Amino acid sequence: MTDNITKLLSKLSKKDLQRIQKAVAQITALQFEGLDIKTLKGQSELFRARIGNYRIIFSIQQNKTSRIISIGRRNEKTYKGL
Repeated sequence: MTDNITKLLSKLSKKDLQRIQKAVAQITALQFEGLDIKTLKGQSELFRARIGNYRIIFSIQQNKTSRIISIGRRNEKTYKGL
């Protein structure tokens, strides 16, 4: 994970951290049941998972692995620069 993701995770409450860790584990295992996932507009290979006020942006690679791109609180900058 990147330094920005690590920094965000260190500031989260225990409850939010557990929810995000569980979602990341599901995404990396490609088990999307129970997650609110949508394809990003204009991006055929980027997806977002909504976890409360947080968003996990990820892609699914050709070799059936997932790559976490960013994790952050939902705001006007969440989807910029993707």
